[in-house]
Amino acid sequence: MEDKYGRNVEEKWQKWWADNGTYKFQDADLIKPVYSIDTPPPFTSGDLHMGHVLSYSYFDFAARYKRMRGFNVYYPQGWDCQGFPTEVKVEQKYGRKPPEEFRKLCQEWTVACIDKMKSQMIQMGFSPDWRYEYRTMSPEYHKKVQYSLLKMHEKELVFRGKHPVFWCTKCMSALAKSDTEEAPRQSTLNHLIFTSAKGDVIIATSRPELLHACVAVLFHPEDKRYAKFANEAVTTPLGKQVKMIPDRDVDPTFGTGALMVCTFGDKMDVVWMYRYNLPIIEAFTQDGKVINGPEYLNGLKAEDAKKKIIETLQAEGKVVKIEPLSQVVKVHDRCKRPVELMLSSQWFCKIKGKSDEIIAGAKAMRWVPDFAISHLIDWATTVEWDWVISRQRVFGTPLPFRHCPQCNKDYPADYSELPFNPAVAQEKKCPDCNEILVPEKSTCDCWVDSSITPLVIAGWPDDEERFKRLYPVSLRPQGVEIVRTWAFYTIYRSLALTGKPPFKELLLNGNVLAPDGKKMSKSLGNIIAPDQLIEKYYTDSVRQWAALSGAMAKDRPFSYQDLTYSKSFLNKLWNASKFIGTAITGYVPDESHKAGLELPDKWILSRLQSLTTQVTEDFENYEFHHATKAIHQFFWNELCDYYLEYVKYRIYRDDVPKESALAARYTLHMALLASIKLLAPVMPHATEEIYSIFAESVGDGSRRSIHHAAWPVADAKMSDAAAEKKLVLINEVVSQVRQFKSANKLALNAELASLAITAPEDISEGKAALAACTGAKAVSFAQGDLSVKIKN
Repeated sequence: MEDKYGRNVEEKWQKWWADNGTYKFQDADLIKPVYSIDTPPPFTSGDLHMGHVLSYSYFDFAARYKRMRGFNVYYPQGWDCQGFPTEVKVEQKYGRKPPEEFRKLCQEWTVACIDKMKSQMIQMGFSPDWRYEYRTMSPEYHKKVQYSLLKMHEKELVFRGKHPVFWCTKCMSALAKSDTEEAPRQSTLNHLIFTSAKGDVIIATSRPELLHACVAVLFHPEDKRYAKFANEAVTTPLGKQVKMIPDRDVDPTFGTGALMVCTFGDKMDVVWMYRYNLPIIEAFTQDGKVINGPEYLNGLKAEDAKKKIIETLQAEGKVVKIEPLSQVVKVHDRCKRPVELMLSSQWFCKIKGKSDEIIAGAKAMRWVPDFAISHLIDWATTVEWDWVISRQRVFGTPLPFRHCPQCNKDYPADYSELPFNPAVAQEKKCPDCNEILVPEKSTCDCWVDSSITPLVIAGWPDDEERFKRLYPVSLRPQGVEIVRTWAFYTIYRSLALTGKPPFKELLLNGNVLAPDGKKMSKSLGNIIAPDQLIEKYYTDSVRQWAALSGAMAKDRPFSYQDLTYSKSFLNKLWNASKFIGTAITGYVPDESHKAGLELPDKWILSRLQSLTTQVTEDFENYEFHHATKAIHQFFWNELCDYYLEYVKYRIYRDDVPKESALAARYTLHMALLASIKLLAPVMPHATEEIYSIFAESVGDGSRRSIHHAAWPVADAKMSDAAAEKKLVLINEVVSQVRQFKSANKLALNAELASLAITAPEDISEGKAALAACTGAKAVSFAQGDLSVKIKN
C-alpha cells in the first residue's frame, strides 16, 4: 500500500479498471437482474463544470452500489453534440462557411470537446461502459431520430404548419417555449392618442415600434370608460383604422385599460388573433428589422424603431406621456436576446391536449425526491401550443421530409433513405404535379435528439429482444432545471412511440452555485474548475463533496469547507487502513475467533450492523449525504477515535491471551472490510487500493475489484444493545480523561495513577481496555451517576 494517497493511486486504478473491463455490462448474463441508467448526454462544450461533477457523481454512486448488490449494470454514456452554442463558437473562429463545410468544422470542434470531457470523466472515476458510447451527431443516431419522427408522422403527431412561433432574431431560428427564459428589464409605457368619431382613446403600450402591426384595440367589457366605443372603428396614430373590441381577458387596471393587439407583441396577441380572426401583419424580418411600416421605420432594428417612432409621434403631438416601466420579457436561453413572436412555417410535434397523458405517465414512475414531479405537472398544465421542433440551423439532425412548393404538400422520406441528408438526397417528384420535391433544410431542435435516449440505449428500433430486456430504463438521472424539457419531451415521445413510460425512477439534482450563493458564470469570474480541485484535493475528496452536498432537486452553494473536510477524512481512512492492514498481516479470519470477543469488540461489531442497515437504506433511497455522513461518523468518531485505542494493546503485547488477540484481529478485519465496501461507491480509488492490499494481507490472494465484491449484509445476531449502552459510558470516561490530559498539558499516552469511575451500568468488563487506552495503572468502579476521578 502506498505510503501516501495521491493522484498516482487514482490514475493507477483508473488504468486497471479500463484494462480489466471492470465496468462492462455482461450482455450474455441473463441471470443477474439488469439495472440500466439513461445517463444525461452532456452538451459538448469542452469542459465539465461543477454541475456535471455533482449530477454524474450521483448516478455513479448508484451504479457502483447496484453492482455490489448483484445487479448487471448497464451504464452507457452519450454526448449531446448539436445545437446553437457549437455553431456560435465555430462561426466565431472560422466565420461563415458553406453548409457542408461548416457542418464538418462543427463536427471536428465537437470531437475535440468530447476527447477533453471524456478524459475529465475518467479522472472523476465515473464508471460507464464506454463500449456503449453514442454521439447525437453520428449518422447512426440521426437515423434513429429520423425514424422516430417518421413513426410519429404516421400517427399524425408530427406536422408542418404556419403559426406564430418564438423567434430569435440573433440566431435567426424558431424556438420552443422551453428554449426561452424570463429576464427583467427597464422599459417605458407610452400613452398614445387614437382617434374616433366618438372621441379620443388613449392607449398605453410598451412596444410602439409595433404600431404599424396593430390590428385591433381591446378593453374590458365592464370598463365603462370605453363602453361607447364597443365595436367602433378607431384610428391609430399612423392613420390606420381598427376595431375596438370588448374582451374579458383585458386587465382594466394596467395602463389606461385599453390596449392594442399587434401581430405579435406577446402570447395574448396570438390568442386574440385566433379568437377574433384578426389579420396578420408581419412586423419584422427574421433578423429583427421593421417591415411593412412607415418608410422612416422600415429597415430599423426594434430598439431603434421604438426611439424613432416616439420622436416622430411626439413631434406630431400624439404622445400624452411616457412612464418608466419595469417588466419581465422572454429571452433566448442561449444568447439572451429578447425573442419575438413571428408567423413562420415550421415543423411541430402535437403536444397540445396531451398533458393528461404525459402527467399520467410521469406518475407511473418514482420521482426522487418525490416533490420534484411538481415541476413537470406545473409545466404540463401550462402548455398552450404545440412543440415547434424545427430550427433554422446547420449543425443538427436533418428533418426527413420533402416539400412540394406547387401543391404545398409535405412528403416523408422513405425508411430506406435513412439517415436522410438533404444535401445528397435522391431527387424525387411530387406524385400529384410531377414537380421536383424540395428536401427540408431545417434541422431538429436538440431536444428531439435527446428525447429518445432511453429508446436508443435499449436497442430500439433494431433489437427487439434487447429492447424488452432494457426498457423501461431503471433510472433517469437529471437536473431539475430541465424537467420541463428533457423529462417532459422524453416521456411524451416514449409514450407516443412505445405506449410505455420510459423510466422506473427519476433522480433529480439541483445546481451548484458559487460559494456566495450566486450562479456560477464566466462573466462574474466565479467559475470553479473541477480539474483544479482534483489536483489539490484528489478525486475521492471531490466525490465526497458531491455526496455531502445533499443537492436533491435543490440548488446548493459550493463549499470549500466540505471539500477540506473530505480530504481530511480521506487521509484518516488511509492512515487507519495502513495501521489495520499491518495489524492483520497474515491473519486468516475464522468464525471460531468470535468466541474471544470482548466488550469493545461486541460494541463496534454491533454498531457496524446498525451502520450497514442504515447505509443500505440510504443508498436505496439515493440519500447519499445521509449515508456518507453516517460512514464518516462511524469510521472516524467510533472506530478510529475509540475502538483502535481500546484494541492496540491486544495486537502488540505478547502477554495477551491468544483467544483475545485473534478476536481483536477478527473484529478489525470485519470492521475495515465492511467500512471500505460501504464507502466504495463514493470513494472508489481509495477503497480499491485498500481492498487490494487488504485482500492480500488476509491471505485470500484475490485480485477481484472491490466494485464486484458483495455489499455488506447486516447480521442481527451480532447486534448487542447492552454492549452499545456500556460503551457509551466507557467512551465518555475516555473523553473526560483526554480533556484532563489536555487541560494539564499531558501527552495523550501519559500514564495516570488511577481512575475511580462511577457509572449507572456495570462497565467493569471494559477495565482492561480502559486501562490500556487511558494509561491508568489502577481502575476502580462504583454504581451511580457517571463521574470520573482522575489521579495523575
